[in-house]
Amino acid sequence: MEFLIILFIISILYVIFLPQIKGYFGERVVATMLSGLPIDQYKILNNIMLRTEYGTTQIDHIVVSVYGIFVIETKNYKGWITGNEYADQWTKNMYGKKYRFRNPLKQNYAHVKALVATLDIPEDKFIPIVVFSINSDIKVKTSKPVVYTGQLGRTIKSYSDIKFTEHELDGIVTKIRLANVTNKDAKKEHVNQIRTKVRDNNLKIAQGVCPKCGGRLVQRRGRYGVFTGCSNYPKCRYTNNK
Repeated sequence: MEFLIILFIISILYVIFLPQIKGYFGERVVATMLSGLPIDQYKILNNIMLRTEYGTTQIDHIVVSVYGIFVIETKNYKGWITGNEYADQWTKNMYGKKYRFRNPLKQNYAHVKALVATLDIPEDKFIPIVVFSINSDIKVKTSKPVVYTGQLGRTIKSYSDIKFTEHELDGIVTKIRLANVTNKDAKKEHVNQIRTKVRDNNLKIAQGVCPKCGGRLVQRRGRYGVFTGCSNYPKCRYTNNK
């Protein structure tokens, strides 16, 4: 009987923490691949948390090089991934079961803005990249780099325009490390902050309220079919692909 109770508790904990477990392993795979880049050209920083005016933001991977600062967002998802660079949410479709998640391009743009503020470096020096697991099937419409894990190294090496001098790189890395939040309480606060925001946004959407500006959500028909958008368009470009 005790064994069954323990097994039940373990099963519940597994379900609760499955997203964190999958995210951790996805980040470890990408970190391993990044470690294969030439160490004399690319400086790797993993799992960086920065304070912003809105709280904290967690960046999966940063690669600092003379070719720019690569800001990498990792998604360890399976199934079809659909969306476009302007939508607020993308969709994961696996065996007909759909799950919406925040547009990782917009999520990563927030990371870039945090680094711009931290480093006082122009935005055009940054190169945001979104990386999906090879178990996914990317079907997004975007001009921004959204790649599979196996394409990441090749994508980074494809950039050859010089943006920094070798002398500047150590200073950039030092600034990021000094700004990195390592306090455990702050990390817990960050997780709670994300959960609260997701819960509040989902509640607003369920009530037909735009989570971005407070406007009314309406059904629209676009090039790619019917979608939910904000009544305050074009001032607010919130969309929710269902």
